[in-house]
Formats: sequence, structure tokens, C-alpha cells
Amino acid sequence: MNVVWRMNVYPLFIWTILIGNARAKMDAYFTKMDCINHMPGLMQNVSCRLDRKSHVTSSFSVEFALANTVKDVNGAYIFGVKRGSTVSNYTTMEINFCEALEALYSNYLLKMIADELRRVANFPLHCPFKKNIQFYIKDFTIDTKIIPSYVPEINFVSDCTLIVSQKKAFQLILYGQVSRRKAGR
Repeated sequence: MNVVWRMNVYPLFIWTILIGNARAKMDAYFTKMDCINHMPGLMQNVSCRLDRKSHVTSSFSVEFALANTVKDVNGAYIFGVKRGSTVSNYTTMEINFCEALEALYSNYLLKMIADELRRVANFPLHCPFKKNIQFYIKDFTIDTKIIPSYVPEINFVSDCTLIVSQKKAFQLILYGQVSRRKAGR
């Protein structure tokens, strides 16, 4: 009986130690935010805020209302990795935001963003975006628990541009950092 217990428990114990050590704790946070309203006649009451809770945690919030109901919202999303003064694009895509609201992405990065947006925003699940409604993203954070341990320490730039009627309407650029957690945090 003692031998059977050892055969079942020791591999589990070793596996727990190996997996626990393999999952490095990561910090990920925003360091700067640019919020650019290209169409103030359409995008009204725009408010953007970056909250640095500590030197390793942060969140951002954005609020706006539309002067007109918008049925077709397109845009571009770029996620870049910054090394020195050079930014290399990791993900670049054109997005139909009306279709994106209804879809679940197979792209891990986009799914992570979409899941957090659904948690902290009041965007509709389908178009149109109706006029005179105050839309918001409140306290969007990066869930560090879902960052894989193999992700290197990086500085990043996340650039989301909304295009309405083939014109730039709004641009949100977030700068941030992913780093290994220091001991004691």
C-alpha cells in the first residue's frame, strides 16, 4: 500500500514543482496613452485616462458619445514590440468592428483583449452604435495570469484606429511593458 501511494504521489509532487517553477510570474502594465479625436463633430464628450496604480499595475479608461448613429465602423489594429527606438509589428490587421463585436477570435492576443473589453465596456454586441449614448471602457487592465511564461520581457505599443465613412475618427495608442516579476511582489 505504501509503494502504491508513493507511485501516485511522487510524480504529482514533481509535476507540481516543475509546472509551478515554469510559470514565471509576469508584470504587464501601461506606461503612456495617446488619445486622438480626429472627428470631434462625431466623437463627442471624449475622455481618456491612464491610471498608474503602482509601478507595475495600471489601467486605462475611455468614454465617448456619438453625434450620429454609426452602422459601419472599420479600423486597424497594430500591436508592436519596441526595441530601442524601433517598433516591429507583431500583429497588424484591418478590422470590421461590427463583425468583430459578434466574433470570438482564434488569435490569442485578440481574444484576450476582447474578453477584457466585454468585462469592462458597454459596447453593443452588434452594430449600430447609437447616437447620444455614453460608451465606455472603464479600468481596462492586462490579466497577467494568462501571459504565457515564454513571453520575453518587452516594451509594446498597441495602436487602435477607428474609421467611419472612410475617415479616421479616433485613435487610441497605448504604450506598455511586460517584465518578469521581481522577488517579493
